Amino acid sequence: MPVSGKENSGREQKVRDNLRALDVASLEIERYGVHPDQFIEWYGPEGGKVVCFVHGGFFHEDGTLSYLRPAAFALGEAGYRVALVEYRRIAGNTSATMEDMSVLTRHRRLRGATWLGHSAGSIPVLNVLFDPDLAPSHAVVLAPIFDLRRDVEEFKDTAKSDLARWVGGSPQQVPNAYADFDPAVAYARLGADGFSSRGYRLDVIHGALDETIPVQRSRDLAAEPFNVAIVAEANHNDVICPGHDAWILLLGALG
Repeated sequence: MPVSGKENSGREQKVRDNLRALDVASLEIERYGVHPDQFIEWYGPEGGKVVCFVHGGFFHEDGTLSYLRPAAFALGEAGYRVALVEYRRIAGNTSATMEDMSVLTRHRRLRGATWLGHSAGSIPVLNVLFDPDLAPSHAVVLAPIFDLRRDVEEFKDTAKSDLARWVGGSPQQVPNAYADFDPAVAYARLGADGFSSRGYRLDVIHGALDETIPVQRSRDLAAEPFNVAIVAEANHNDVICPGHDAWILLLGALG
């Protein structure tokens, strides 16, 4: 029997609540700035392939990093050296978030890292990848937001859009902010040829049952030089759940 949108949304929340309840927080903490939200939780062995993991949560200032700890722990157990990063999320100040990402790209232990983002965490990850002045060349995004303008305009009540709150308004109200921080705009500047000629790689993994970010948005990226995988029977948070079918695709993308 097909699952209704309301039922699936409830399942998404249940998956997230279960992940947040797992006590797997790392004791290896490193600060990269003076703000309370500028820190890294390290997982996995020294010498493992490095992954910079960026959480989503639609930029609310409520410590949403915790729901990614099980995924970071599991990747560490698989041999990856995972930097689960916290960063500033200030409504109307996208620059603060991107300044933290820029600092992290220059971190001596994150050189050559694959960048991994979930949900709204994909936005800074994509902006890092599409910036020719920054070093990362490979990113994996799970249930991503690729186009900020589309996300806001497809929201049923723009005034209540979490994304618009973070950017500082609608595309009509703050067009310069969208021009500066929309990954779709950054990619348009780079172009498919520029992306490919630089040897960049982007892996996109999205659940077919996602009720938070419509899967059609990732399907629409299939014409670009990206690797797009749609996971049947996966919702918004299944893609970060160790043991789910989506997890195999994530390990393959990182490998």
